[in-house]
Amino acid sequence: MRLAPQARLIERLAQSIALTAEWRWLEVSCSLATGTADELSDVDAGVGYDSSLDPAATWAAALELVQAGGAVADVLAHQLPGWPQTMRRFAVEYADGVQLDLVLMPAEQRPCLPVGAIAVVDKDGTLQAPWRPVVADPPSIEQAREWALLGWWALSDVAKYLAERRCTKRSNASLRRGNRLSACTYATGAQIPFPSFGLVSLLDFPPHSVPDPLAATYCTPDSAANLLEASLATADVLEQAVGSACAALGCLLDTPWTESARRRLAALIGT
Repeated sequence: MRLAPQARLIERLAQSIALTAEWRWLEVSCSLATGTADELSDVDAGVGYDSSLDPAATWAAALELVQAGGAVADVLAHQLPGWPQTMRRFAVEYADGVQLDLVLMPAEQRPCLPVGAIAVVDKDGTLQAPWRPVVADPPSIEQAREWALLGWWALSDVAKYLAERRCTKRSNASLRRGNRLSACTYATGAQIPFPSFGLVSLLDFPPHSVPDPLAATYCTPDSAANLLEASLATADVLEQAVGSACAALGCLLDTPWTESARRRLAALIGT
């Protein structure tokens, strides 16, 4: 019952799609598809449309589809950077508090059902076979090394902004960047799908676990002492993640930045 609002939204979308020829399939992904959703989860969905139709008419029909899901409080239709003109994202807030993150694309653009998704409507059998998109695969060695190196660079920046400039705002921004990169690296080592999504993938896919010291990597953003403690904890997570990623990818990702970042952070202890 706790997911009844999300279930009602999906059912309404499915009914509308089933009755309208231009919509060909509906898939649901992320936490609702992997069984980790709760009452606060939004509905992450994709819809395939008949690409022979006029695009302008399709976007107008998409707005009607969104409205068929329930009373709409607000909606944003936009195109994300790098997306082709044939794709749109609808970010929707419904009056009952449920949120919908809906991506529209030409039906033939989705060859099969992506890992971590479920098929709700599939008029043409497009989603019958499983499909693993490239972004779900482990990163290349070059990408993993980039995450690791930039993670250490971010932590080095924390020390720089605390020691030289006493700027907690810049330090916090660097720490958050280090947190994100350490999560991507950790997901790589744990062989979790979609490692570039970092913490989201760690929570969405089995074993649904996060690094033990994760809570310690967060801090009061205007406290230099808390920022330092969180950065040291993040360094521990990142070093552990790099070790696991090395084993998973069969390569070495070590960088001199590890030592220099840790040295700069250690120099701030007690200051």
